[in-house]
Amino acid sequence: MQDEILLLERLYRQFNAREIENVLAMLHEEVAWANGMEGGHVHGRSGVRDYWTRQWAMIDPNVEPTDSLAAPTVK
Repeated sequence: MQDEILLLERLYRQFNAREIENVLAMLHEEVAWANGMEGGHVHGRSGVRDYWTRQWAMIDPNVEPTDSLAAPTVK
């Protein structure tokens, strides 16, 4: 369990640093990611890359897990 927690902490740090390619490399190639801005989901690493690029052009989210089983908090 500790390895998974460390992996998630690294993922969040890299997301917040906008190290998009490093984060995408940790996701499954057929990832389905919730599209919180427009609804539905985006699919695949390229879909997530495009979504994050659009999102980050409009807002500057910083996410931090508040609990290992809870959804992240967006600030």
